Amino acid sequence: MVPVKIECECGQNYAFDVEPANGSMPGSVACPSCGADGTAAANEFIAQQLAPKEIAPQSAPLAVAATTPIASGNSRRGTISREKAEEEARAKIMWGDSMEEVAAYLTVKGLNRSEAAEIAYKVSKERTAIVRRNGIWKIIAGIVMMCVPLLAYLLFEETGHLRVRRSLVCYGIGILGAYFFVTGILAVVAPKSEKGAVDKE
Repeated sequence: MVPVKIECECGQNYAFDVEPANGSMPGSVACPSCGADGTAAANEFIAQQLAPKEIAPQSAPLAVAATTPIASGNSRRGTISREKAEEEARAKIMWGDSMEEVAAYLTVKGLNRSEAAEIAYKVSKERTAIVRRNGIWKIIAGIVMMCVPLLAYLLFEETGHLRVRRSLVCYGIGILGAYFFVTGILAVVAPKSEKGAVDKE
């Protein structure tokens, strides 16, 4: 039996064991992904595997040649540069993807696990800093807005004119300010609780 490894034009790698007939495939074989005929590639691989038995001095070079198709598959998929990886990771993290999801995505793109995890962690820290900064602005805006009902009340007390509509508007602003204040506190204390996209500006 000869172990055969084939790389399809679509990028799919597949392997199987076969008993050659007259030094070639006894039948046809197709890619399990796209269905393309892989018989010629299998025959070439079998010839490379059988050649070292006939010419011993060339065994080492032929062994290297036999592994070339799998290596070329990785090369075709390619490994993105670190700069490009950080750019894509940053976009995903800012849109709300988790650090684990981004690390897995970068691994698929060709980066090793440690480098993918390092980039995902770095960009995740950037998101955390942005969320906390936005939280501080929410706290400040919330405090200012919560002061509106109080100022309106003091003004109404001084003038002696109480306008219901304006009072309701001022109280509404105060309630919205309280919401900003609470969400801002949560963003500063627990930035990971912030879900969804984050404005980088």
